[in-house]
Amino acid sequence: MKITLHASMCVASGNCGFVAPEVFSNPEGNGGFAHLNDSAPPESEWEAADEAEFLCPSKAIQIDRHQIPPR
Repeated sequence: MKITLHASMCVASGNCGFVAPEVFSNPEGNGGFAHLNDSAPPESEWEAADEAEFLCPSKAIQIDRHQIPPR
């Protein structure tokens, strides 16, 4: 799984950081806009990342489920 965050599309809803805090954060110092903590999260975080993508109102999160980047 490889995650891309299109930051310019983010509307700072905070959904991603709430449901997948290991993968995303919404720092107050950044106006609550999303920050991608891990573009290639471990498998244990995939379900949360999928939920974050689904809940993103601006569709700023894109997940490639077929690409596994090298660590």
